[in-house]
Amino acid sequence: MKATRYLAAATLALCLTSGVQPVRADNGIPWSSLSQSEQSVLSKHRGEWSSLSSQQQRRLMSGARKYLDLPPDKRKAVEDKRNQYKKMSPEEREQLRDRYSRQKKYR
Repeated sequence: MKATRYLAAATLALCLTSGVQPVRADNGIPWSSLSQSEQSVLSKHRGEWSSLSSQQQRRLMSGARKYLDLPPDKRKAVEDKRNQYKKMSPEEREQLRDRYSRQKKYR
């Protein structure tokens, strides 16, 4: 058990001093590997990024890339909708989620 800890500590120390990113057990995406634009779009997730699963990270990164690929007028529309959602009461949000899930079933 102690040998495993020493080996892990030595590996981490080597990675930190050599500039190599340590590999996560679940192959997560290091925050530093995101572009500046992606980091900007995902900034609210920065503090929790390393604790997210690699699947969650990939989904967020995919969404950020799709957002960045939108033309300026479409981005503005997305931001407007997001701001409208933030202003909704919890009950209104729940109604919206219900409507969306029902519409999704019939697509």
